Amino acid sequence: MFKKTMPSLLTAVVSAGLIATSTYAQDAAPVEAPKYVAPGPYAPAWSDSGIAQIADALTGTWKTTTAIEGGDSIMMNVAPAPVENLTDTFYVESVRADTPWEPYRRSVFQLYRYKGDIRLRTYEFAVGDVAQGVFDGMGLATDLFPDLSADDLIATLDVELQSTSSGFTGATPYPYPTGVAGAVEMTSSMTLDGNSMSVADRGFDADGNVVWGADTNSAYTFTRSEAYATVTRLDDGMVMIDYIGGDNGILPHDGDQLHVHYHGFLANGTRFDSSYSRNQPFVFTYPPLTRAITGWGIGMEGFAMGNHRKMLIPAYLGYGATGNPRANIPSDSRLLFNAYMAHIDHVEGQPEGGGEIDHTGHNHD
Repeated sequence: MFKKTMPSLLTAVVSAGLIATSTYAQDAAPVEAPKYVAPGPYAPAWSDSGIAQIADALTGTWKTTTAIEGGDSIMMNVAPAPVENLTDTFYVESVRADTPWEPYRRSVFQLYRYKGDIRLRTYEFAVGDVAQGVFDGMGLATDLFPDLSADDLIATLDVELQSTSSGFTGATPYPYPTGVAGAVEMTSSMTLDGNSMSVADRGFDADGNVVWGADTNSAYTFTRSEAYATVTRLDDGMVMIDYIGGDNGILPHDGDQLHVHYHGFLANGTRFDSSYSRNQPFVFTYPPLTRAITGWGIGMEGFAMGNHRKMLIPAYLGYGATGNPRANIPSDSRLLFNAYMAHIDHVEGQPEGGGEIDHTGHNHD
């Protein structure tokens, strides 16, 4: 069953109700890299020049000019990303500025022509709450974007756009049904004027009266912002996405005991393991040696205590051609981990570990 959400442009942005050189991290025998060829940057093929112009204006990271409920700003990253069986699409990720590693909304925008005019259509994900985590941060690495098709999305509303001298403006061509806060239908609008974007919703009751929206906490103004995460790409194919904030300067060193929480995903959105579901972080001595797949060891380098990192591990640095049948990891699977360095404790003489490796990247001695 799909989670019901308010079919709103604003909620696609905010939310309903909320008005080097690569080195290995282990001293065991290094993995001999196959002929790994990194994919090139994702280059969208826009359908026409008008769509390309609006796409360029939308793309980037945006931040609200004022704080919202909860006391912090909202940030939104809009990035061209591939969706099977759809054209001219973007992955849109909305986060609170103080916790950018926890998107509270993930959605897709699409630009398309309708009777000659350009419309922006919003979609919600229909892949389930767990699977959505595979997309976190991926607007910054769309060359490795997880599998997504039109069948995984639910269309919510359209905004018909017109060009202006410095951007574009638009509104829903007709009211859409809703059941939020006493309203039976709603409208949305947006305006992009250079480096400023505003989004607003309005809800109407059965008599056509405005019951929420307009000037009452429904309009948000965004301005362009620096990205809330950085991307590191290594020559061996590893990609790390690091979120801004949380770095207290304590980095892993040989012999330290690391406490790492994580979710592990396949590119199709399957979550094959999670330390959070056990309420117990993976605790191991750094470097992990045989206690972790090679890519996990690489991904611990420079990973400061209190930080959040997404690791994209190519198959040969994971389980390779054999996969891990016990964990339902197919052969040649790229792995994606949303990781949190919960604690680093320097322990003298801590054994390096060993034993049987499982899909969590650790053993059960």
